[in-house]
Amino acid sequence: MSSLDVGGVRIAFADEGSGAPTFVFIHGLACDRSAWQPQFDALKGDYRCIAIDLRGRGESQHALPCDPETAANDVAAVIRHLDCGPAILVGHSLGGLVALLLNDAHPDLVLGIVLGDSPIRADLGRNFERTVEAVEKAGTTEPLRELVESFFVEGASETYKDQIRSMMLGCPADIAAGMLDGCEGLESRALDLIGAADKKPFMAIWASKPIGDPAWLRDQTMFLRQEPIPGTGHFFHLEEPAITTALLRAFVDDVRRDPRLEAQGLSLG
Repeated sequence: MSSLDVGGVRIAFADEGSGAPTFVFIHGLACDRSAWQPQFDALKGDYRCIAIDLRGRGESQHALPCDPETAANDVAAVIRHLDCGPAILVGHSLGGLVALLLNDAHPDLVLGIVLGDSPIRADLGRNFERTVEAVEKAGTTEPLRELVESFFVEGASETYKDQIRSMMLGCPADIAAGMLDGCEGLESRALDLIGAADKKPFMAIWASKPIGDPAWLRDQTMFLRQEPIPGTGHFFHLEEPAITTALLRAFVDDVRRDPRLEAQGLSLG
Protein backbone atom coordinates (compact mmCIF):
# COMPACT_ATOMS: atom_id res chain seq x y z
CA MET A 1 0.00 0.00 0.00
CA SER A 2 1.19 3.50 -0.89
CA SER A 3 -0.25 6.81 0.22
CA LEU A 4 -0.22 10.50 -0.59
CA ASP A 5 -0.88 13.50 1.62
CA VAL A 6 -3.59 15.56 -0.07
CA GLY A 7 -4.25 18.76 1.82
CA GLY A 8 -3.29 17.11 5.10
CA VAL A 9 -5.32 13.95 4.45
CA ARG A 10 -3.65 10.59 3.79
CA ILE A 11 -5.07 8.93 0.67
CA ALA A 12 -4.09 5.28 0.31
CA PHE A 13 -3.80 3.44 -2.98
CA ALA A 14 -2.36 0.34 -4.61
CA ASP A 15 -0.09 0.89 -7.62
CA GLU A 16 1.11 -2.16 -9.54
CA GLY A 17 1.97 -3.22 -13.05
CA SER A 18 3.25 -1.33 -16.03
CA GLY A 19 2.19 -0.56 -19.56
CA ALA A 20 -0.10 1.98 -21.13
CA PRO A 21 -2.80 2.97 -20.67
CA THR A 22 -3.10 3.20 -16.90
CA PHE A 23 -6.31 2.05 -15.24
CA VAL A 24 -7.50 3.99 -12.19
CA PHE A 25 -10.18 2.13 -10.20
CA ILE A 26 -12.63 4.10 -8.05
CA HIS A 27 -14.95 2.30 -5.64
CA GLY A 28 -18.53 3.21 -4.77
CA LEU A 29 -20.49 4.32 -1.71
CA ALA A 30 -19.22 2.90 1.60
CA CYS A 31 -16.88 0.50 -0.20
CA ASP A 32 -13.10 0.36 -0.55
CA ARG A 33 -10.55 -0.47 -3.21
CA SER A 34 -10.89 -4.24 -2.65
CA ALA A 35 -14.15 -4.08 -4.62
CA TRP A 36 -12.06 -3.88 -7.81
CA GLN A 37 -9.46 -6.48 -6.73
CA PRO A 38 -10.29 -9.14 -9.37
CA GLN A 39 -9.88 -6.67 -12.23
CA PHE A 40 -6.80 -5.08 -10.64
CA ASP A 41 -5.12 -8.47 -10.36
CA ALA A 42 -6.13 -9.58 -13.85
CA LEU A 43 -4.99 -6.42 -15.64
CA LYS A 44 -1.79 -5.49 -13.80
CA GLY A 45 0.19 -7.97 -15.89
CA ASP A 46 -0.40 -5.82 -18.98
CA TYR A 47 -1.22 -2.33 -17.71
CA ARG A 48 -0.39 -0.07 -14.83
CA CYS A 49 -3.26 -0.36 -12.35
CA ILE A 50 -4.07 2.03 -9.52
CA ALA A 51 -6.87 1.39 -7.02
CA ILE A 52 -7.71 4.14 -4.57
CA ASP A 53 -9.32 4.13 -1.13
CA LEU A 54 -11.44 7.26 -0.94
CA ARG A 55 -11.41 9.32 2.26
CA GLY A 56 -12.47 7.37 5.31
CA ARG A 57 -12.42 4.01 3.55
CA GLY A 58 -9.92 1.18 3.51
CA GLU A 59 -6.53 2.48 4.56
CA SER A 60 -7.19 6.13 3.78
CA GLN A 61 -7.51 8.63 6.62
CA HIS A 62 -10.89 9.26 8.21
CA ALA A 63 -11.58 12.83 7.12
CA LEU A 64 -14.36 15.14 6.05
CA PRO A 65 -15.44 16.45 3.62
CA CYS A 66 -15.57 13.30 1.50
CA ASP A 67 -18.22 14.27 -1.06
CA PRO A 68 -17.83 13.22 -4.73
CA GLU A 69 -16.26 16.53 -5.78
CA THR A 70 -13.64 16.27 -3.03
CA ALA A 71 -13.07 12.63 -3.97
CA ALA A 72 -12.54 13.62 -7.61
CA ASN A 73 -9.88 16.12 -6.61
CA ASP A 74 -8.20 13.54 -4.34
CA VAL A 75 -8.03 11.02 -7.19
CA ALA A 76 -6.71 13.72 -9.53
CA ALA A 77 -3.98 14.54 -7.00
CA VAL A 78 -2.90 10.89 -6.92
CA ILE A 79 -2.79 10.70 -10.73
CA ARG A 80 -0.70 13.88 -10.94
CA HIS A 81 1.61 12.72 -8.15
CA LEU A 82 2.22 9.39 -9.89
CA ASP A 83 2.54 11.09 -13.29
CA CYS A 84 0.36 8.34 -14.76
CA GLY A 85 -2.18 10.40 -16.66
CA PRO A 86 -4.02 10.56 -18.83
CA ALA A 87 -5.65 7.37 -17.57
CA ILE A 88 -8.77 5.28 -18.00
CA LEU A 89 -11.08 5.90 -15.04
CA VAL A 90 -13.20 2.93 -13.94
CA GLY A 91 -15.82 3.94 -11.38
CA HIS A 92 -18.36 1.66 -9.73
CA SER A 93 -21.68 3.14 -8.62
CA LEU A 94 -20.94 6.45 -6.84
CA GLY A 95 -17.38 6.08 -8.11
CA GLY A 96 -18.78 6.67 -11.58
CA LEU A 97 -19.97 10.09 -10.50
CA VAL A 98 -16.50 10.76 -9.10
CA ALA A 99 -15.04 9.83 -12.50
CA LEU A 100 -17.40 12.20 -14.32
CA LEU A 101 -16.55 15.05 -11.96
CA LEU A 102 -12.83 14.38 -12.30
CA ASN A 103 -13.09 14.47 -16.09
CA ASP A 104 -14.99 17.75 -15.90
CA ALA A 105 -12.46 19.43 -13.60
CA HIS A 106 -9.26 17.76 -14.84
CA PRO A 107 -9.85 16.68 -18.47
CA ASP A 108 -6.12 16.44 -19.16
CA LEU A 109 -5.90 13.47 -16.78
CA VAL A 110 -8.58 11.36 -18.47
CA LEU A 111 -8.31 9.16 -21.58
CA GLY A 112 -11.67 7.50 -21.17
CA ILE A 113 -14.36 6.65 -18.63
CA VAL A 114 -16.03 3.38 -17.64
CA LEU A 115 -19.13 3.63 -15.46
CA GLY A 116 -20.03 0.51 -13.49
CA ASP A 117 -23.78 0.40 -12.77
CA SER A 118 -23.70 4.07 -11.72
CA PRO A 119 -26.87 6.01 -10.77
CA ILE A 120 -26.84 8.01 -14.02
CA ARG A 121 -30.33 9.15 -14.93
CA ALA A 122 -32.37 12.28 -15.56
CA ASP A 123 -32.86 12.89 -11.82
CA LEU A 124 -29.17 12.40 -11.00
CA GLY A 125 -28.60 12.99 -7.30
CA ARG A 126 -32.26 13.32 -6.35
CA ASN A 127 -33.31 11.61 -3.10
CA PHE A 128 -29.72 11.19 -1.92
CA GLU A 129 -30.39 13.88 0.67
CA ARG A 130 -33.00 11.63 2.28
CA THR A 131 -30.42 8.86 2.67
CA VAL A 132 -27.91 11.30 4.16
CA GLU A 133 -30.45 12.47 6.73
CA ALA A 134 -31.39 8.90 7.69
CA VAL A 135 -27.77 7.84 8.21
CA GLU A 136 -26.93 10.98 10.17
CA LYS A 137 -29.99 10.57 12.40
CA ALA A 138 -29.26 6.90 13.10
CA GLY A 139 -25.56 7.47 13.66
CA THR A 140 -24.91 4.15 11.91
CA THR A 141 -25.12 2.77 8.38
CA GLU A 142 -28.12 0.61 9.31
CA PRO A 143 -30.41 2.75 7.08
CA LEU A 144 -28.34 1.48 4.14
CA ARG A 145 -29.22 -2.15 4.82
CA GLU A 146 -32.31 -2.21 2.60
CA LEU A 147 -30.30 -0.63 -0.21
CA VAL A 148 -27.50 -3.16 0.22
CA GLU A 149 -29.92 -6.10 0.13
CA SER A 150 -31.41 -4.75 -3.12
CA PHE A 151 -28.00 -5.19 -4.76
CA PHE A 152 -28.20 -8.99 -4.69
CA VAL A 153 -29.79 -11.22 -7.29
CA GLU A 154 -31.55 -14.46 -6.46
CA GLY A 155 -29.10 -17.28 -5.97
CA ALA A 156 -26.14 -15.10 -4.95
CA SER A 157 -23.90 -16.89 -2.48
CA GLU A 158 -24.09 -15.98 1.19
CA THR A 159 -20.30 -15.63 1.31
CA TYR A 160 -20.42 -12.99 -1.41
CA LYS A 161 -23.37 -11.20 0.21
CA ASP A 162 -21.66 -11.18 3.61
CA GLN A 163 -18.57 -9.65 1.98
CA ILE A 164 -20.63 -6.76 0.62
CA ARG A 165 -22.63 -6.32 3.84
CA SER A 166 -19.47 -6.21 5.92
CA MET A 167 -17.79 -3.69 3.64
CA MET A 168 -20.72 -1.31 3.25
CA LEU A 169 -22.43 -1.56 6.63
CA GLY A 170 -19.06 -1.38 8.37
CA CYS A 171 -18.42 2.05 6.92
CA PRO A 172 -18.39 4.88 9.51
CA ALA A 173 -21.74 6.67 9.40
CA ASP A 174 -20.27 10.13 8.90
CA ILE A 175 -18.21 8.90 5.95
CA ALA A 176 -21.18 7.14 4.33
CA ALA A 177 -23.32 10.28 4.69
CA GLY A 178 -20.45 12.51 3.66
CA MET A 179 -19.88 10.57 0.44
CA LEU A 180 -23.39 11.57 -0.65
CA ASP A 181 -23.15 15.21 0.37
CA GLY A 182 -23.75 17.55 -2.53
CA CYS A 183 -25.09 14.83 -4.83
CA GLU A 184 -28.51 16.48 -4.99
CA GLY A 185 -26.83 19.42 -6.73
CA LEU A 186 -25.58 17.23 -9.57
CA GLU A 187 -28.96 17.05 -11.30
CA SER A 188 -28.43 20.44 -12.92
CA ARG A 189 -24.98 19.37 -14.12
CA ALA A 190 -25.84 15.91 -15.42
CA LEU A 191 -26.02 16.78 -19.11
CA ASP A 192 -22.76 18.73 -19.01
CA LEU A 193 -20.92 15.95 -17.20
CA ILE A 194 -22.19 13.32 -19.61
CA GLY A 195 -21.51 15.51 -22.63
CA ALA A 196 -17.90 16.01 -21.55
CA ALA A 197 -17.44 12.27 -21.04
CA ASP A 198 -18.92 11.50 -24.46
CA LYS A 199 -16.15 13.49 -26.14
CA LYS A 200 -13.81 10.63 -25.20
CA PRO A 201 -14.12 6.83 -25.18
CA PHE A 202 -17.05 6.18 -22.85
CA MET A 203 -18.55 2.89 -21.69
CA ALA A 204 -21.26 1.95 -19.20
CA ILE A 205 -21.45 -1.56 -17.76
CA TRP A 206 -24.81 -2.45 -16.26
CA ALA A 207 -26.14 -5.03 -13.83
CA SER A 208 -29.22 -7.02 -14.83
CA LYS A 209 -31.42 -4.48 -13.01
CA PRO A 210 -29.49 -1.22 -13.44
CA ILE A 211 -29.63 1.46 -10.77
CA GLY A 212 -29.18 4.00 -13.56
CA ASP A 213 -31.18 4.54 -16.74
CA PRO A 214 -29.42 3.09 -19.81
CA ALA A 215 -32.12 4.30 -22.22
CA TRP A 216 -31.92 7.89 -20.96
CA LEU A 217 -28.13 7.82 -21.07
CA ARG A 218 -28.21 6.48 -24.63
CA ASP A 219 -30.44 9.41 -25.65
CA GLN A 220 -27.95 11.94 -24.26
CA THR A 221 -24.87 10.54 -26.02
CA MET A 222 -23.55 9.84 -29.51
CA PHE A 223 -20.61 7.51 -28.87
CA LEU A 224 -21.42 5.70 -25.62
CA ARG A 225 -20.81 1.96 -25.51
CA GLN A 226 -23.22 0.10 -23.19
CA GLU A 227 -22.61 -3.44 -21.95
CA PRO A 228 -25.18 -5.24 -19.75
CA ILE A 229 -24.08 -8.34 -17.86
CA PRO A 230 -27.21 -10.52 -17.47
CA GLY A 231 -27.89 -12.30 -14.22
CA THR A 232 -25.74 -10.04 -12.08
CA GLY A 233 -26.46 -7.69 -9.22
CA HIS A 234 -25.01 -4.28 -8.53
CA PHE A 235 -21.55 -5.72 -7.83
CA PHE A 236 -21.38 -7.36 -11.27
CA HIS A 237 -17.58 -7.11 -11.26
CA LEU A 238 -17.37 -9.45 -8.27
CA GLU A 239 -20.02 -11.84 -9.59
CA GLU A 240 -18.63 -12.01 -13.13
CA PRO A 241 -15.01 -10.87 -12.83
CA ALA A 242 -13.80 -12.50 -16.05
CA ILE A 243 -16.52 -10.88 -18.17
CA THR A 244 -15.87 -7.51 -16.58
CA THR A 245 -12.14 -7.80 -17.20
CA ALA A 246 -12.76 -8.79 -20.83
CA LEU A 247 -14.90 -5.67 -21.31
CA LEU A 248 -12.15 -3.49 -19.85
CA ARG A 249 -9.61 -5.03 -22.23
CA ALA A 250 -11.96 -4.37 -25.13
CA PHE A 251 -12.31 -0.77 -23.98
CA VAL A 252 -8.54 -0.33 -24.35
CA ASP A 253 -9.02 -1.09 -28.05
CA ASP A 254 -11.70 1.62 -28.17
CA VAL A 255 -9.22 4.08 -26.66
CA ARG A 256 -6.47 3.13 -29.09
CA ARG A 257 -8.72 3.57 -32.11
CA ASP A 258 -10.39 6.83 -31.07
CA PRO A 259 -9.12 9.70 -33.27
CA ARG A 260 -10.65 12.35 -31.00
CA LEU A 261 -8.02 11.91 -28.29
CA GLU A 262 -5.13 13.22 -30.37
CA ALA A 263 -7.16 16.32 -31.21
CA GLN A 264 -7.55 16.92 -27.47
CA GLY A 265 -3.83 16.53 -26.86
CA LEU A 266 -4.27 13.15 -25.16
CA SER A 267 -2.27 10.02 -25.85
CA LEU A 268 -1.69 6.55 -24.46
CA GLY A 269 1.81 7.53 -23.37
